[in-house]
Amino acid sequence: MKRKIILLAILLAAFLPLKAQTAATSAVNPQRSDEAELRRQSFEKVWNTINEKHYDKTLGGVDWKKMREIYEPQATAAKTLNEFHAVLRRMLGELKLSHFGIFPKTSTDAATSQAIAGTTGIEIKMIDGKAVISRLEKDSTAEKAGLKAGFVIRKIDGKPVEELLAPLEKTISERTENERLKLIYRERTLAFYLDGKAETAAQIEALDAKNQIRVFAVRRAVALKTEMSEAVGNFPPQQVIFEARRLDGDIGYIRFNIWVIPQMPKIRQAIRGFESAKGIIFDLRGNPGGIGGMAPGVAGLLMSEQASLGSMTSRETEQKFIVYPQSNPFSGKIIILTDYGSGSTSEIFAAGMQDIGRARVVGERSTGAVLPSVFDTLPTGAIFQYVISDYKSPKNVLIEGRGVVPDTEIKQTRESLLEGRDIQLETAIKQILD
Repeated sequence: MKRKIILLAILLAAFLPLKAQTAATSAVNPQRSDEAELRRQSFEKVWNTINEKHYDKTLGGVDWKKMREIYEPQATAAKTLNEFHAVLRRMLGELKLSHFGIFPKTSTDAATSQAIAGTTGIEIKMIDGKAVISRLEKDSTAEKAGLKAGFVIRKIDGKPVEELLAPLEKTISERTENERLKLIYRERTLAFYLDGKAETAAQIEALDAKNQIRVFAVRRAVALKTEMSEAVGNFPPQQVIFEARRLDGDIGYIRFNIWVIPQMPKIRQAIRGFESAKGIIFDLRGNPGGIGGMAPGVAGLLMSEQASLGSMTSRETEQKFIVYPQSNPFSGKIIILTDYGSGSTSEIFAAGMQDIGRARVVGERSTGAVLPSVFDTLPTGAIFQYVISDYKSPKNVLIEGRGVVPDTEIKQTRESLLEGRDIQLETAIKQILD
């Protein structure tokens, strides 16, 4: 039996738009009796796993036997495999925690082809309920078409944003995730519609800086060949995006999209290259997490003494995120930028560094979805993600649901984006220079 791979901790749902999460997972069409048996085995596996392995024996007060009485008949009565998996999701939702889910199995080839499909180069943030362009890739087709940061997207290919999000809104209304996590779902779903088949044109209706409606034809360009991480168990390859540069005032700036192994040498090299800088800003906005063991590894390049970034507690054991100092660690100021999209491993790093006094956090409260989890495969072929422990910061604070609270809270605004400003980054720079 293959050992499940621990990914501490990654919001897999953040990578899967609604269409992918509800897509059919029964590529093979077994006989009805065979499929019924696979469903029965899958229900048993999900229920027993939670019953036997959940880190909290009380399950937060949830009567798990009662949940079986409620959901097993629904699972048996499900007419399709999609409906069956939806029942499992609802049952897991009763736990009211992140990092539980049932997802369609994504092949390595499919994940890779998706990563290199056509892209417009648009990044979206949900600001005051609107889909606002927060960033455009330099020289992207969207930038060349005249779109700018701060523009509000109203329609994609003739369909209003509200219509595109309607199925998602119905789904998340039945879930218990916090509002920040729901913002991530909306953002990822719209990104799914913006990108697509290479060389097709996306018709984007947007409000410009003068709040006038304009329509832009944006070609979905073939993405340049990018580095991909290796698949880890059931977690598919991910595009590796990394940026490091020196800002005015002799300040280092590091931004990366996900905590995966190929990022580690890049982060190490960047930190070493900023040895003489006054400070380093780690931009973890929109970074949903990844491999949790990387957080103390990065912290070791910034610490002169052994410390802990917090602890994980399962039913039987407790494990700390121990930081072992590396030679010649960076000794300047550290600022960590967060927003509602900063989840899991990003939260472990931010909360830990904040609590031990090595860094200040600037921006918005993080996702609050930080539970270490593992991935397994159900007999139906779907991927089952479940939590194996909780996480507490060095000051014994539970981050799940709460999120990391910034030392300086400042929200990005549409007005500042239209002015070409990043007020969160500006605040971080000011704090390093003060």
